[in-house]
Amino acid sequence: MSQKDVPKRLLGPEYYMEYESKDIRLGVSKVNDFIETLGDASLSLIYCDEKEHPNTTDTMLLNIIRRTHIRHAIIDLNNCFDILLQVPWFHYRIWNEYNTGGLYCNFKRHKPKDDIIRNDNKWINKAENSCNYNKTIEYLKGSNETNLNILGDRYGLFNKDFRFNLGKNIVVREIANQLKHKHNIKLKEFNVPYDFNVEDANGIVVDVKKSDLEVELKTKFYEETSKKVCGEIVLNYKDDLMVDIEYVSGEKFQGKDLLNNDILYSIDDLLNEMREYRNKIIELYDEVYNVIKEDIQINPLMKEPTINKTTGYSLDSFFKQGD
Repeated sequence: MSQKDVPKRLLGPEYYMEYESKDIRLGVSKVNDFIETLGDASLSLIYCDEKEHPNTTDTMLLNIIRRTHIRHAIIDLNNCFDILLQVPWFHYRIWNEYNTGGLYCNFKRHKPKDDIIRNDNKWINKAENSCNYNKTIEYLKGSNETNLNILGDRYGLFNKDFRFNLGKNIVVREIANQLKHKHNIKLKEFNVPYDFNVEDANGIVVDVKKSDLEVELKTKFYEETSKKVCGEIVLNYKDDLMVDIEYVSGEKFQGKDLLNNDILYSIDDLLNEMREYRNKIIELYDEVYNVIKEDIQINPLMKEPTINKTTGYSLDSFFKQGD
């Protein structure tokens, strides 16, 4: 899948003019935050690709390298959507419509003390924390401006296709939340089933895993000195080993409780989904920028800087083995 270029970063917000009833420069700041975060995610996707590591012949090391980069890509790409929501949130002061007296204020739940007071201490942090998908979409779709209605539809389509899609096995938002709350994702490349050998009636040792067999073994266990029966141990092997331990008192320790019920992902499948997500969120950014770009004008007191030369950097020496 071909990858779209990272959009060009805007100038620093101080270069731009403000207009009443909008916060252009805060919107510009969020645009640049989005592009920088997208750039970080793009870097991670590059070095997650197995083809970028031809000198790494150790499979385990290669998988560790790829796992590190795919984790960063997932988190950054998920954050990209949240940041992109904040562009219209600040540009149009959407937050103001959820203050007391605002068009979308929920009078039953909202308290005046929770109002965001512009230019108050830490008001920007408060506005950032207040931003969410439902509020932003409600404002955009309820606007009298057709272009904002269409933009709301575009956000909604992306949200449906890439954040809450029951038809996808890999959903970036779900995996990012898993990383946030469980601090890990399970990858097929690191899933190694237990070796399990049993001796048959003829005294021949059988490798259950290699023989593609299913085995269940039950045995009682005893107190070492008194030889009193304490309970029963049940070993089950079907694809992997599961051990149940039950005491005569009835207390049971189930092997299935130790199994991680999360989906096992392959790094390549994750990489492919991240690439598609990346392309589509760039398309969404283009839609957002096309709506707000007419408001983004250079401050007449500022002179747009002339960039005569840009410097390119290679990070291969940091992220590739043997380069």
